[in-house]
Amino acid sequence: MSLREKLDSRFGKGVFLFAARSFNSLAGLLFALFAGRFLTVEDHGIFASVLARMVIAQAILEVGLQYSLVRYLAPAIRAGESREVQSIVRASLWLKGITFAILGGMVMVLAILLSLVTMPGPFLELLPEYGSPVLLWMIFLGGAAMSFVSYQEAVLVAHGSYLRLALWVPLTGILRLTFLALAYAAGTAQSPEHIVFAYSLGPVLSVVCFFFVFPATFFTRLSEATEWRAHLRQLISYNSFIVLASFFSIFSDWMEVLMLSEARDTGIYNAARMPLQGFLILLSTMQSMFLPWFSGLTNLEEYKHVFSRIYKWLLPGCVALLPGLFVLAWFIPFWFGPEYEGSVRILYLLYPGYLLKLLFAPLGTALFALDRPRLVAVEAGARMIAGFILNSVLISSYGIMGAAISGFVAPFAGWIFLIFCYARFFRTGEFPFPERAHAK
Repeated sequence: MSLREKLDSRFGKGVFLFAARSFNSLAGLLFALFAGRFLTVEDHGIFASVLARMVIAQAILEVGLQYSLVRYLAPAIRAGESREVQSIVRASLWLKGITFAILGGMVMVLAILLSLVTMPGPFLELLPEYGSPVLLWMIFLGGAAMSFVSYQEAVLVAHGSYLRLALWVPLTGILRLTFLALAYAAGTAQSPEHIVFAYSLGPVLSVVCFFFVFPATFFTRLSEATEWRAHLRQLISYNSFIVLASFFSIFSDWMEVLMLSEARDTGIYNAARMPLQGFLILLSTMQSMFLPWFSGLTNLEEYKHVFSRIYKWLLPGCVALLPGLFVLAWFIPFWFGPEYEGSVRILYLLYPGYLLKLLFAPLGTALFALDRPRLVAVEAGARMIAGFILNSVLISSYGIMGAAISGFVAPFAGWIFLIFCYARFFRTGEFPFPERAHAK
C-alpha cells in the first residue's frame, strides 16, 4: 500500500484527526499549567470553577452535532446530493441557534440578578465566592465559541478535508497560549478574569479564521422548509441521547471541582487533576484510532478478536504508566509551590482512576461505533449520579479528601454497567435495550 493510500484509509484519517486534535489538548494542558503557576491558590480555584462551567456550557451548546453532523452529512456529500447537504446544514444551524437563544436567555436573566442582588442567595452558588456577571458571560461566550469550533471541525471531517483540518484545528491552542503570553507580558496574568479572557478569546478567533480555509457560502445556501424541518426532527431524535451522554460525562468529570465550595480547596484539587489531563491526550488517541477500526467491523467474532488485540497491548501499557504517579507527585509541588503539597495526597487517589479510564475507554468507543448513544448516556449518567451522591456525603464529612475519594470511586458505577453490557453482548450478541439495536 502506497503512502497516499495509507493516508486515505480509515486508519490514516484517524491518525490525521488525532494529530490535529492532540495539539489542542497539549496546548490546553500547557495553558492550565502556566495559569496555575501565575495565580494564587484561591484564584486558581476560581479559574478551575469557571473552566468547569465553560466546558459544561460547551456540551449543552454542541447539542450532539459534533457526532451526528458527520453521520448524516458525510454520506450526502459523497453522494453529491447538494439539496440534501443544504437541508442538513440548515437544520443543524437552526438546532444550534435555538439552543443558543435558550441558554443565552437564561444567562441574561441570571446576570441581571447577579447585578441587582448584593446579598448572597442560593443561585449565587453557581459562581461560588465570586458571583460576577462578567465571568458568567465569559463562561457562556467561551462555551459557545468552543461549541462552534467543534461544529466547524465536524464539517471538515464530513468533507474529508484533513489537510484543512490540520491547518486550522491547532489554531485554538496557539491563540490561547499567545494571549496568555501577552497577559504575562502586560503584567495581568495574576488576574483570573484575564486568564479566563485569554482562554475564551482563542476559540472565538478560531471560529472567524475558519472561513479563511473553508468557504462561508457553504452555510448560507438555503433549502426548502419542508426538507430542513424533516432533518431537524431527525437530528433532535438522534442527538437526544448523545447530548445526555456528553453532558453527563463532562458533569461527572468536573463534579468535584463544581461541588467544592472553597476556592482554595478547588485550586488544590485542580492542581492534582490538571497534569492528569495528559491522559485525555491518550484517550483522544485511542478514540481517533479505534473508532474507524470499530466502525468497519461487521460481526461479534470480529469484535472479540479486536478487543483481545487491544487489551494485549493496553494492559501492559497501563502497568508501564504506573511510575508516572511518583513523577507527578514530585512535579506538582515543584511547579506550583509548597502551598500545593496537599495536592499530592489527592493525586494518589486520582492517578489509579485515570489508568482505569484508559482500560475502559475502548468499551465506550465501541458503543459509539455500534451506534449505541443510549447505552453511552446510561453509563455516563450512572457515573454522574454516583458522583453527586458520593460528593454530597463525603465532602461534608472529609472535605477535599472526600472529593478525591469520590473522584476515584464514582466512575465504577459506569464501568460496572459497561461490563454488564459487554458480558451480555459477547454471550448473546445483543446489548440491553434490544429494541434500539442498530443493524450492523
